[in-house]
Amino acid sequence: MTKLALTNRKKKDRPTVETPVSESRFDDSKEIRDGKNGNNLQVAENSSKNYSKLATDVTTIDFDTQYSAKDRKTIKADPDIKSLIEIFSDFEGTKAYETLRQMTQYYYENNYDERAQRIIASIQNNKFLG
Repeated sequence: MTKLALTNRKKKDRPTVETPVSESRFDDSKEIRDGKNGNNLQVAENSSKNYSKLATDVTTIDFDTQYSAKDRKTIKADPDIKSLIEIFSDFEGTKAYETLRQMTQYYYENNYDERAQRIIASIQNNKFLG
């Protein structure tokens, strides 16, 4: 059996920025023209800052929020991991989604520092608020 030597490939040099640009890539205008049919589209003022405003408003995750069965989403997991979650759930007498919620909360609180938790919380809250 012949093996190909893929490790000897030369990597391309990465481009470097010689002069950084101080201008924003976002346009502060309130209207832009739609190139396809010429309609004016309304754009929020300072749209580059809207995301950060939402992110700073809520910096915690509520792990006690209850959802209906219709609102829950399917999680794809390896069969052995799914089996373990079912065993943990049966052992504690809870539903699998409650066990996953507890696991997620434990992982969030114990594996990330305060700054990372704020970032994760703002991303999560912007997904559901924005």
